[in-house]
Amino acid sequence: MSKIHSSAIIKIEHMFALERVINLDIKDRGNIKWTSLMLVEHRKKLEELKENESNKKRPDLDEQIYEIFNYKIKEAIKKEIRVKITYYQDKDYKTVKSYLKKYDSYQKKLILKNDSPSQIAFQDIIDISLLS
Repeated sequence: MSKIHSSAIIKIEHMFALERVINLDIKDRGNIKWTSLMLVEHRKKLEELKENESNKKRPDLDEQIYEIFNYKIKEAIKKEIRVKITYYQDKDYKTVKSYLKKYDSYQKKLILKNDSPSQIAFQDIIDISLLS
């Protein structure tokens, strides 16, 4: 082996030894590094997919579940029990814990006591659980 090759091998081994000692924080740039190779249509589609990934859909509930909700709402109002309500708003699921003031059957809204939001549309409710 010649002197040039052996010095090159020593330098490479030294570089690998340094890499093991130094903690390398590689920050991946995601799609940024590939966008120069993509067509405009591909970039637009990736942006749409990323946007739709975070959006959640409102689940379709059947009549039996709404009957259970009605029972829990009546119990919570009558016995003044605190409830945990999961509801759909702005393409996301949100949760609130509160006491119920009343159920407005004309507007089909649930009125809460002193909380934000102060009312929730009945069709937006995903789950109701009685706390205590």
